[in-house]
Amino acid sequence: MAEKILVTSALPYANGPSHLGHLLEYIQTDIWVRYLRLTGRDVVYVWASDTHGAPIEINAAKAGKTPEEFVAYWHERQRQDFQDFLIGFDVFYTTHSEENRRWSEEIFARLQEGGHIEVRPLEQWYCEVDARFLPDRFVKGTCPNCGAADQYGDVCEVCNKTYASTELERPYCAICRNPPVRRTSHHLFFNPKPFPTLWGKFLKPETH
Repeated sequence: MAEKILVTSALPYANGPSHLGHLLEYIQTDIWVRYLRLTGRDVVYVWASDTHGAPIEINAAKAGKTPEEFVAYWHERQRQDFQDFLIGFDVFYTTHSEENRRWSEEIFARLQEGGHIEVRPLEQWYCEVDARFLPDRFVKGTCPNCGAADQYGDVCEVCNKTYASTELERPYCAICRNPPVRRTSHHLFFNPKPFPTLWGKFLKPETH
């Protein structure tokens, strides 16, 4: 049986116009796919807009649109950009799809039924003005490592130091710019320990 090859690229956020950084990777991928086809390989080039992420929610609110309206607009803009550059994808889809929702829910439900999902308390920033907890991209402040101002709650873009959002100094809400308070919330975690064989096989270099 002939080898079947599935090719994909890093998924662009449906969060704004395409830029040269996007096109560099996608054109290189397109060249590789064209080469495979010229040599008679059975190849499918599939990728999609990444429509889930804090920046999308923030920018949708700034644009006065729902996240769904916002990503639908930028998904179509990106698709047209890639077509204009003659990138020969077979499918350019979206993570905001019925298939993705259905399979994600089924995988989660099976893991939960098997007792592999744990609930743990976490301390987070909470904005009393917007009445919501703030994920790392919804809170900004001063880097605890180098002192750079206006850094997000996960990594400093000046010194590249990663940290927990609660380590930020002088934090403020990225939506309303008011200072948040600390509150405890409960989060779901996947416990991988019952699957040592699966992870051992997945992490072996020769399997990729």
